[in-house]
Amino acid sequence: MEALQDFDFSMVPPTWPICFLTGCSLASACLRHKAGEHLPADLTFGPAVYPTALSEDRCRWFKETRVMRGAWGFNTIFSDVKLRDSHTLRLALHDYLGSKGSYYRYHSGERLLSPEQQEWIVALFRSKGYEDHLSFDGYSDVYDFG
Repeated sequence: MEALQDFDFSMVPPTWPICFLTGCSLASACLRHKAGEHLPADLTFGPAVYPTALSEDRCRWFKETRVMRGAWGFNTIFSDVKLRDSHTLRLALHDYLGSKGSYYRYHSGERLLSPEQQEWIVALFRSKGYEDHLSFDGYSDVYDFG
């Protein structure tokens, strides 16, 4: 498993609202505020949390800084799958992940599976009677922007 990298603004999704509010008691624990603290000097425009979001020392856009163990790749989990189940399982994954294209982005590591997605996928394989090799090809600790 890869170790968590230092925060790098390139990790922030392009449409993700960033916070610059001062005086917020939640700022030190908020991933949106952490992103604002790491804003590159050449970035001058983008989605932001407005000051009106802060009400009675609460913010509806608060996102706790959380590190998740993301996963990618399906070779290991499919390694012992019988041919008769392979097509059905792949179709179920395509449907769950949104499309065949999304499936391949998760397979290649372009996108990481959240812990909740990993649990769903493992449960799918267990429902078909598979108990061995229920892991993914790779894992990485990343900030959870989900």
